[in-house]
Amino acid sequence: MQTEPVKKSSRPAAGTRERLLEAAMKVFARDGLHKATTRGIAEEAGVNEVTLFRHFQNKDGLLAAVISQAVQSHAGDGLDDARWNGDLKKSLHHFAKTLYANLVRDEAFIRTMVGEAHRHPDYAQKVILDAVQPMRARFIGNLEAARKNGQVRRGLDLGVAADTFTAMLFGGMLRHTGGCAEDYTAEKYVATCVEIFASGLAPVRP
Repeated sequence: MQTEPVKKSSRPAAGTRERLLEAAMKVFARDGLHKATTRGIAEEAGVNEVTLFRHFQNKDGLLAAVISQAVQSHAGDGLDDARWNGDLKKSLHHFAKTLYANLVRDEAFIRTMVGEAHRHPDYAQKVILDAVQPMRARFIGNLEAARKNGQVRRGLDLGVAADTFTAMLFGGMLRHTGGCAEDYTAEKYVATCVEIFASGLAPVRP
């Protein structure tokens, strides 16, 4: 059985995995999850298909890695513990701006995932949930720390609160990038989400 010849590349080998992830996000967004092929992704990355399989085993493994990387980068330093030791509202605003900007950056891929997830409900749900959980857990942990410092009221389910806040930002991004926003900017939308959410978290004063 003949193996596929290795293509020569002038780009450094150290960045092969990163190039494959970048290429995969582009091809998945352009062609859709079903039509995207490992061969097409490898060509986009400038490597051969064997190299892709060596790093990710198959298309499902590559998709899982793309989603995981995207989710981890969405929050970025917005969840850095050092930034959550002071003003809660300021910390929430930094987190929201970071998350929103990166959601906009990956909008095409996100819309593909939203549009096609129903074709693979069990798999897509597991991959997305597995990728989202670490970021969600960090966000909840920061809110719990803020509650211990007296900045968040007791009795509030912080898991639901975290999901509500990220859903507000996610929905706003889809609306704004889809041209459905009214006469306000993305910056004003994010600031308003923070204002509403921070007010809802605040302890009830006697």
